[in-house]
Amino acid sequence: MSEQSAFLEVKYGKIFEKDLHGLTKEEARAELVYLLSSLDTNIKGILVTHGYHKGKVLKEFIRSEFSHKNIYKKINIDASRTLLLVRWNE
Repeated sequence: MSEQSAFLEVKYGKIFEKDLHGLTKEEARAELVYLLSSLDTNIKGILVTHGYHKGKVLKEFIRSEFSHKNIYKKINIDASRTLLLVRWNE
């Protein structure tokens, strides 16, 4: 876990890291939907690495297009990562 990830956990709670760069938009959507259906409810956020050097398709998809009933906020961490904050419907 990086120092920044540790800081994010202190601020937001337990964070799960997922690297999606290199995937297509459709593959990334499938990975996130699966992840959101299988994560433990003690996870408070997903730190998504989408990259940005080889195009902005995944970055724009994660930040603008992707939505899910359990995601209540998106935070742009830097050019290649976005934090998805989750709230679990019990």
